[in-house]
Amino acid sequence: MTTPATTTPVRPAPHFPGIAEEHQPATGTAPGWPLVLYFHHVNPAVQHYTALAPDGFARGLETVLERFRPYSPSDLLAPGGPVRPAEPSVLITFDDGYRDNAVYARPVLDAFGVRAVFFVNTGRISDRSTNPREDFLSWEQCDAFAEAGHIIAAHTRSHPHLDRIGHAEARDEVEGSLQTIEERYGRRPDLFAYPYGGIPAEPLLPPGVLGFGTVRSPALPWSRAPHAIRRTYLPVGATEAWPDLVRHWHENWYGDSGNREPRDDR
Repeated sequence: MTTPATTTPVRPAPHFPGIAEEHQPATGTAPGWPLVLYFHHVNPAVQHYTALAPDGFARGLETVLERFRPYSPSDLLAPGGPVRPAEPSVLITFDDGYRDNAVYARPVLDAFGVRAVFFVNTGRISDRSTNPREDFLSWEQCDAFAEAGHIIAAHTRSHPHLDRIGHAEARDEVEGSLQTIEERYGRRPDLFAYPYGGIPAEPLLPPGVLGFGTVRSPALPWSRAPHAIRRTYLPVGATEAWPDLVRHWHENWYGDSGNREPRDDR
């Protein structure tokens, strides 16, 4: 007589009180595709749902890298399209181009050997302010990131809601930011992130440009939705729950409920 197969019960997805359902971070990525995390600030003075203090950012990277390998940003730009990793991998991204990315985030990234994608608002480069939410990277700081193996990519010129403005204006915002970075670095940055995760119904991106959304985008294979790639985040103020969240993302990567052991070779 055949013994019935047994399966590991599926653990419920972590749920975070106080976060709207459409912004819950538990859904990570389509199985087999890189998990993409997004941040805005690494700064102890900023309160934002994707802003961490330097020690919190370090703790977050350590937790994620227990189960995921760093995904190299250069693999996004492979001639045949993004490289699909053979094992769970994570891509780190930053939006807007805040100066604290260089001051606080880069030392932590360097300590973990992680390279990231920085989606910058090209019209705000070098804008200075005592308010960290209005204090942006200089081109020289962007250059230093690029020289170290990070990627500078486009996030519009002025950070509008692309899904709330006219198509011509939205296209100018997108193409203008792509062009500015191409002129600076001699190549078109075939990576773009939508401000606020707002993706217009009418396509905006040139052929070959990958578009990154937020938790508002569904977790679809990149081959099916190259202009609406889901990103998620580590919720601020919930550090004790991060290991369970990362474990959930890890299980989702395999597309089943099997619990894979974390890596021990980093």
